[in-house]
Amino acid sequence: MAPIVNPRSSQFAEFMAHGIVRAPIQPTAQPPAPISPVSDHAFRILNGRDGLTQDQRADAWDVYYQSRHSQELAQKLANIDAPEQVKTDLWNAKRQFSDPVPTPMDRVEQALHRMADLDPNVLESMESKPNILKSLMSSLQGEK
Repeated sequence: MAPIVNPRSSQFAEFMAHGIVRAPIQPTAQPPAPISPVSDHAFRILNGRDGLTQDQRADAWDVYYQSRHSQELAQKLANIDAPEQVKTDLWNAKRQFSDPVPTPMDRVEQALHRMADLDPNVLESMESKPNILKSLMSSLQGEK
């Protein structure tokens, strides 16, 4: 590798003639790699923790992958012996990568069920004012 030469020196012209002048490379900070939804999240969380025994790691890993969603995982995590931070990290990972994401149609369906549970007098009052429905629909579109 050619040495970095001061451009004001006499050696600079010599290096220029041979085409081996290189600009200094500045190190750049690399952003953290994104976490893939298909990686082993339980292993990623449990592997870096000190103070956990292999049995605790195995139990937590089993519970994580036996649970279909975060609510089921929370119930199962209550029965294992692990630090609270580990349980919280496992729950957050399960919630982020395994819980179903409601579609806009699911939200509309939930809103209709809540409206059906309203007092009939309140519902009649809402239906008599068309701007209420317009307001509800615009707030639903803003939640995407």
